[in-house]
Amino acid sequence: MSTATGAEPAAPEQPAPEARVIDATELDVEAHAALQQRVFGGILEENGIPLERLGPAVFAWKLAPPAGPARLAIVERGGELLSSCTAFPVELGRGEERVRGWHLCDAVTAPEARGQGLFGAVLDALGDGLPAEDWLFAFPNGQSRRAFEKRAYRTLQKVPLWFRPVGGRPRASERVRPIAELGAEHDAFAERLAAERGLAAVRSAAYLRWRYLAHPYFDYQLLELRRDEGLAGLLVLNRMEARGRVSLWVMELLALDGAARKELALTARALGKAQGCDVLLAASSGKLPGALRVPPCFLPKQHVLMVRGAGDAEREPGAWDVETGDWDTF
Repeated sequence: MSTATGAEPAAPEQPAPEARVIDATELDVEAHAALQQRVFGGILEENGIPLERLGPAVFAWKLAPPAGPARLAIVERGGELLSSCTAFPVELGRGEERVRGWHLCDAVTAPEARGQGLFGAVLDALGDGLPAEDWLFAFPNGQSRRAFEKRAYRTLQKVPLWFRPVGGRPRASERVRPIAELGAEHDAFAERLAAERGLAAVRSAAYLRWRYLAHPYFDYQLLELRRDEGLAGLLVLNRMEARGRVSLWVMELLALDGAARKELALTARALGKAQGCDVLLAASSGKLPGALRVPPCFLPKQHVLMVRGAGDAEREPGAWDVETGDWDTF
């Protein structure tokens, strides 16, 4: 029946669906990946990246880190996934301190469900019910940063992007070789690093296996620097092609001293040249030896670390250290 204006009566508004938190083992990974591909597939296509980069295998890997299963806040309507955000656990270390952090990532909302506050709803839900001593952290883009600020996340660090052309005649160190096996010696190395750095993911053997060796999409290069006294550094590299340019990303450059850092960086540059790369890149708190910092005005996205305490938003986070590998994009 028409109204006096000739328009059909408006359908009653449906209440906004609520977010609920699930364990990663409860997730329909196929549906999760399909929504990610629907929303972000165009960006991948523009950069010549296959949809496989956001395929079910990648999410199944990410949701099962060594620190335990991820949590997801999801919003559904009629069984259809409309919005979600992931938080996967990481063991953080600084000195003798060991604490759990939750890395928030992969926030997504279906285009037809935008403007309903679903992103804020999943963010709120993920923070509920966690132990007060845990940390929540993220590397949000410019569009979502305001939502984190409204929930008392603080910008702890604007992570620098370092670049170094691979030209010249760099020589790889003979003491830097591919890692044959990750084990107890690498666990001890991770503990030594934690004693000297800001709060960061503990780079244990289990973490490195999961983060790099088990990744279903990227083929990382893992190397180590050995001196007479033993393990002195770790180097993880990722060769990437996008828009006709080839770069070598320094995912991890972990060393016991400055000389080891320089030796690893020079080896990375030599490998980059041998592999046809144009430039070395790193998004890290610490300077990549021999590199220059890209001015923020030239960055398509400022890499920002935002942090808050799970139980107390006013808790002081202290100093944190970031490596490229903390960012799940690469």
